[in-house]
Amino acid sequence: MSRWEINFKENKQVWDAFSASSPQRSIFVYTKFLDSLLANYDLVTCYEKSKIVAGAVLIYSDAGEPIARPHPFTQYQGVLLADNANQSTHSQITHEFKVVEYFISQLTEYYKKCCFCHSWRLNDLRPFLWHNYHELNKGQFNLDLRYTGILDLKKYHDFEIYLASVRSCRRQEFKKSSQLLMLEFSDDEAILDSLHAMTFARQNIQRNHQDAALLKSICRHAVAGGYGKLSLARLEGLPVAAVLFIYDDRTAYYLFGANDPAFRSSNAGGFLLLQMIKDAFETEMEEIDFVGINSPSRGDYKISLNAELKAYHLTTLINC
Repeated sequence: MSRWEINFKENKQVWDAFSASSPQRSIFVYTKFLDSLLANYDLVTCYEKSKIVAGAVLIYSDAGEPIARPHPFTQYQGVLLADNANQSTHSQITHEFKVVEYFISQLTEYYKKCCFCHSWRLNDLRPFLWHNYHELNKGQFNLDLRYTGILDLKKYHDFEIYLASVRSCRRQEFKKSSQLLMLEFSDDEAILDSLHAMTFARQNIQRNHQDAALLKSICRHAVAGGYGKLSLARLEGLPVAAVLFIYDDRTAYYLFGANDPAFRSSNAGGFLLLQMIKDAFETEMEEIDFVGINSPSRGDYKISLNAELKAYHLTTLINC
């Protein structure tokens, strides 16, 4: 008989309480965020002696099966572990390895598909690398390396000291745009949606209706639920840029940014981003997560704001 038990339909309150104590927690795994995704999902937990030691979210597609790639506009919906910091290093590594090994063996028996975007705080991916190591015909996990940028606010006494440390051109842009633009907080997701559509159109990318509905739902739930802030930059009264940050207890996540292409020279997007970093200092957040540094066009901009590279992985079940 196994020392562990799996619950494939965990209670939401129990799940949220476990998530809040996990080192790998993020806003993306709390049910208040999951409920904004216009999709069904399972909350799966692994118990050891009545205590949850691991968990994961499985989001369903419209076809009624777990998605085979990360859900749009989300991050870090991978395996969560209980806090084992009180154990010795060797005991912690060994115990967590065995827990995750068992956990994913049960997940892959229950679900035909599964894809996880793991937190950069999940360090040991060996259970995924070695899954069915001696029985290759039963399916393996493909690991996809990604990067995000983390700005550790604890390194700086305040925003002004932080601002003095970023790339000089960013300071100059911020000073100039601050003389032209007005900052405003809003609850109108339609403004974000409109500017987002303009941003995509400038890149000759047409958004589908589903993504537009999802963006508005995420924004509406976050602002109304008190875990998100939608900021606007106005130029002579006109909203020319919008940024949505969402929050958990330690991290501010830069989820959406959108601009009116006709006013790109105003640097309204950069103005808002730095204003939201300033706001994070004032509300005593520990860090900013730039939610991905995986494109050449945007990666250097985030690095110029002192983001530190953090590697995270997607694990996708294949060949089964």
